[in-house]
Amino acid sequence: MAGPNDNDKLSAAQRSRIRRLSAPKELAADEEAGELNIVPFLDIITNVLMFVLASITVSFTVTLDADAPRGPSGGVKAQTQEESLNLTVLILEKGYYLKGRAASIAPGCTEPCTGNCPPTVPRVQAAPDESTDGQMYDGLALQKCVRALKSKLETDAPNLAAETQVMISANPNVPFQEIIRAMDAVRRDDQGVMFPEVVFTVLK
Repeated sequence: MAGPNDNDKLSAAQRSRIRRLSAPKELAADEEAGELNIVPFLDIITNVLMFVLASITVSFTVTLDADAPRGPSGGVKAQTQEESLNLTVLILEKGYYLKGRAASIAPGCTEPCTGNCPPTVPRVQAAPDESTDGQMYDGLALQKCVRALKSKLETDAPNLAAETQVMISANPNVPFQEIIRAMDAVRRDDQGVMFPEVVFTVLK
């Protein structure tokens, strides 16, 4: 006799089909990218945000109201600039140009020059092996010129003659040895010290 549960038994094909349907489905290679993982993106945003916050500098500006000191008359007391020589030696293409605070110095180094002034100490003729353009700077003449200027100042303006500083400026194309020669010429001569404090600048 057939048992009461014989009708409930499944065939082998049915059991195999059930196992296939109940097994977890594996994703294909092209289906794995369907899920968006935002955790690495959030980590990057957090790191960048912390870097920006650490780089911010907070500054506070305080404004103070202040009045300039006033003299007895109620106006601002201006400071008077003391008279000075401010001697400058320019090494240009045509020679040495000497200038003071008030005016340029004419050739001979004893009188001021106004207007379009020639070189105070012009370049002189040179041998072919001494210069490429046939002319050279006359350092000895510059030294004599500065001594003449110093002697005149000692007679006419002793306060200006006491200055020891001179500024030397040169074009960028002036050879370096010419700059050194000019520095040595204005510092001293056989009679003594003239302008030992030399400040060098390059003309722009």
